[in-house]
Amino acid sequence: MNPFQYLGNEHRELTRVLCVLDRLIQAVNAGDSIDRRELEILVDYFREVGDMAHHDKEETLLVPALVRHHMDWFDGPLAELRKDHGQERYLTRSLRHAASKQSEWSDEDKRHFVSIGQAYSEFLRAHMGKENEVWFVAAARVLPESVQTELVESFQRFDQELTELKDFVLLRERALRLLDKYGV
Repeated sequence: MNPFQYLGNEHRELTRVLCVLDRLIQAVNAGDSIDRRELEILVDYFREVGDMAHHDKEETLLVPALVRHHMDWFDGPLAELRKDHGQERYLTRSLRHAASKQSEWSDEDKRHFVSIGQAYSEFLRAHMGKENEVWFVAAARVLPESVQTELVESFQRFDQELTELKDFVLLRERALRLLDKYGV
């Protein structure tokens, strides 16, 4: 396995969890109520697994290796990657605000959730598509096989450390249980 396949596997899991978010959006859009605790679980998953775990691997392990092998930090794929991650963090915060509202959602709150949820889902899918189809392909050309092997080993150590954090494991398990509930 190379580092891009490794990250691609994470993209597949993120995409499956996005399908649950899509189901919640569809329910609210159809006038149904949702369990907002489930939305909070999803937002926690996207923040902890998508950002704090997946993006951390990209930003602290992959990107520095690419810079060492002469990819430009300020222009091209790496600049776009960092910009996209910033946009994703903004959208995640917006979803968190919607999920954490204590009172019953007004019609405007529902419209806002549907809007930001759809924007998040579409953006994240497009971002992962760019990574898989463009950026990772370019990165694979730049990085020698030995560096790719080292990256996979670093990713595995990173994930091993995460599995030692009970809160992280429980958070991920709660989100993955929603896959079964929603038939994803």
